Amino acid sequence: MVRNMQKPHVFLLLLILGTAFWGVSFSFVKVGVADGSPYVFLTYKFALAAIVLSVLFAKRFNRLNRKTIVAGALIGLPLLLGNVFQTIGLQHTSVTNTAFITGLDVLLIPLFKWGLFRKPVQNRIWISCSLALFGLYLIVAQYGLHLNVGDLWTMACAVFFACYVMTVGYFSHRCDAMLTVTIAMTVCSLGSGLAALFDKQAVWMPSDTHFWEGVMFAGLLGTAYMYGIQSSAQRYLEEEKVALTYLCEPVFAALAGMIMLGEPLSLRTMAGGGLILIALVVAELDFKRLQPRDA
Repeated sequence: MVRNMQKPHVFLLLLILGTAFWGVSFSFVKVGVADGSPYVFLTYKFALAAIVLSVLFAKRFNRLNRKTIVAGALIGLPLLLGNVFQTIGLQHTSVTNTAFITGLDVLLIPLFKWGLFRKPVQNRIWISCSLALFGLYLIVAQYGLHLNVGDLWTMACAVFFACYVMTVGYFSHRCDAMLTVTIAMTVCSLGSGLAALFDKQAVWMPSDTHFWEGVMFAGLLGTAYMYGIQSSAQRYLEEEKVALTYLCEPVFAALAGMIMLGEPLSLRTMAGGGLILIALVVAELDFKRLQPRDA
């Protein structure tokens, strides 16, 4: 019983560690995909993650059935579309806009749960989502936020990322988490490869070592680790809390940019990061337990 009570907090910390890997991978990817095709990068990144997960959990493949394959495909599809639309959006808008609009999935998830599925959402979740979004705004919109056509693609990306998190939550109690995420990574790799076929900039064997360094880091830690942990974590964590941990990514990205690329760390970034951490604490607090009992 005690172990089960502790698992949500352990998985929450493991997810936050995963967002640190995501944040650091931004610096690797920024250098590695400077002049190449992002779709080729996605193809190799997801393929590496699928291979690693297949090797680590090879013994589980005797449980593979049609239901698990369908679940993995349904999980992989919104993740693939989210990545593709985000990539298209990045070609027409700024990194600032992309980071903020993608972060809107933290609000879309409770909205979908409440509006489409009539599931109750606790007040503290609304409060923590609002705090986190304001913190994200402080980080990414330091020089203003000007919307353009690329932002429409990124809005679609946020919708699909929200659908991805909710789909993982739906199947987390119904199928083997590691098998479904392995299939999802395979779907994403094949879909990204298909998109790369229509990209005139696509070079399938880049000679730039930074490209392969980015693939290794993002594929192993930012993808295999992160999505594997998330698939297991959502057996114990609500979708809203998972989305909130995603917002730690720009905080770690800013720290990595300062250390690895020499980018300055502003007061707004630190204040925004502080608000996101407060939002995570608010999401975890049980206010009823904190109220004093009558003597």
